[in-house]
Amino acid sequence: MAGKKNIFTKVKGLFRIKEQAPSSGAVGRVSYMAKPISTSEAREVGVLVQQWVKAKGYRLPHRTLQEAAENIGTDSVRLHRYCINSLGMDFRSWRTSLRVEDAKKMLIEEPELPSSHIARMVGVKDRSNFFRQFMEITGSSPDQWRQKHAKK
Repeated sequence: MAGKKNIFTKVKGLFRIKEQAPSSGAVGRVSYMAKPISTSEAREVGVLVQQWVKAKGYRLPHRTLQEAAENIGTDSVRLHRYCINSLGMDFRSWRTSLRVEDAKKMLIEEPELPSSHIARMVGVKDRSNFFRQFMEITGSSPDQWRQKHAKK
């Protein structure tokens, strides 16, 4: 039991607790925010992240933040802090937005490729996940988006 408490204490120490006022009779919520990242740490991680994006590392189907961080060349805590504090979103949401932007370019540049093939090329194995993610970001399906933005 002592080992579990130490792990929780270490993980809890990575976050700062922000109390939120209860709204409309609901019980108050506690949200966890990443500790601020130092300027030098943000610069260091930012360089690694830019190289990863340029190499289209977001296309690799990493399942965890840890796997992606290892591929980028940092650790998961630093990557998480960088994403939250410098990009304003968690890693998964940011990676999804990179994949969708990449897919949008491919939908226009490769009109003969089916959207399911493009989904796999940008790192999304499941067509339904790709469809859902694309819809959330663009407001339309990949095929609808392609028709609307096709080169004439």
